Amino acid sequence: MYFDVIIVGAGLSGSYLARKVKELGLNTLIIEKSKGIGGRFSTKPVGRGIADYGCQYLKPKTKELSELIQSLENKNLIKKSNMLQYNEAFIAPFGMNKIPQYLSLGVSTLLNQKVSSIKKTSNHWEINTNSFTLKSKMLVLTMPINQVCELLKVSDLTIPALPTATYKSFYTITFQNMDAISSKPVLKNDFAPWICNNFLKGLSIDQNIFTVNVNEKISNTLLNIEDNKKHELISRHLKESGFKNFSFYNLHYWKYAFTEGQNNIANYFNENNMLALCGDSFSVGQADGAVVSAQKTYEQIRDIF
Repeated sequence: MYFDVIIVGAGLSGSYLARKVKELGLNTLIIEKSKGIGGRFSTKPVGRGIADYGCQYLKPKTKELSELIQSLENKNLIKKSNMLQYNEAFIAPFGMNKIPQYLSLGVSTLLNQKVSSIKKTSNHWEINTNSFTLKSKMLVLTMPINQVCELLKVSDLTIPALPTATYKSFYTITFQNMDAISSKPVLKNDFAPWICNNFLKGLSIDQNIFTVNVNEKISNTLLNIEDNKKHELISRHLKESGFKNFSFYNLHYWKYAFTEGQNNIANYFNENNMLALCGDSFSVGQADGAVVSAQKTYEQIRDIF
């Protein structure tokens, strides 16, 4: 199949770009290796409720993200939250994954398809996944920068001076607890630098459902022990943290790019070979960088099509 634009990655940057490009009338496809749209904007069912276990909130620093938030507020997909007390934050009451899901509505999407290699011919790109070979005039990579570099390497392609990001491994726990344990939506202790009650945060649920990020030291320990030992260790620390009656417990392993405070190039765009890169490792990083770089990429695509 042939497309005008293929976008690899269905996180915030990829879904935002896909929506804008589709408005140009271009035949657009998103390819996503996971089974759902969202990327780091991840939300999972927990019991009869939900928990955000990736990006927890938005705190805009740029005009581009502020404008996106305003448009999402008008759709009731975003609202202000007092979860950070003295700092303004925005949350998605139905789950953070609803943001990229909404943005990608109407765009053709292939899920559960990991791109294994890419190849530039004289007039198009060939994109190979675990099931398909697809063709497009323009190719945009929006995955985490380490995955972009791996794909370029196996495809014998080189792009100099790309942004870098430090990836840290850690575990996130989601569960339901009988008690709120605190009137504050966000807590921390020696075990977990982030303990969030999704109900008090403002999600549209009626149970105390928690997201807990385990500290780096214990996460490294968890990486090297068997599953039954993992659960014993986590259960002990949860009880010591005040969670006496928890259920629907799930453990998630993450590699997350810590890019706060960065100021990288806005994006990468090569009109000659019709290849672009954008995402949260570009510009100022995180959600702002994802949107700023996608907006810049959209404007460049608009100018050449």
